[in-house]
Amino acid sequence: MQSTANYLWMMSDLLGQGATANVYRGRHKKTGDLYAVKVFNNLSFLRPLDVQMREFEVLKKLNHKNIVKLFAVEEESNTRHKVLVMEYCPCGSLYTVLEEPTNAYGLPEDEFLIVLQDVGNSRAVDQ
Repeated sequence: MQSTANYLWMMSDLLGQGATANVYRGRHKKTGDLYAVKVFNNLSFLRPLDVQMREFEVLKKLNHKNIVKLFAVEEESNTRHKVLVMEYCPCGSLYTVLEEPTNAYGLPEDEFLIVLQDVGNSRAVDQ
């Protein structure tokens, strides 16, 4: 079991992984609420700390229904690696949907139009 001051997760509860971080299903220690906990690895340290922190601050300010919400930036208790505590989305990401074998040749038109509208609405936040 891994933890920060306020959250805990099991290494076996892996939701996804990338080049610089792994994402786990975690819980708030007091409330038991579910969260996605993104734990950065040693490769992430190649980026300067001030650049990482600036990115975390921008993520905290984003507030849109189509973008996963960032709730906190904490440190893992043992390694002191940065941890992002984010909204837990049980259905996964758009990437997860697109990787399903049934979608190997693209989404059905009605589903594609929904995704296109949601992505278009998310872009408005960036501008």
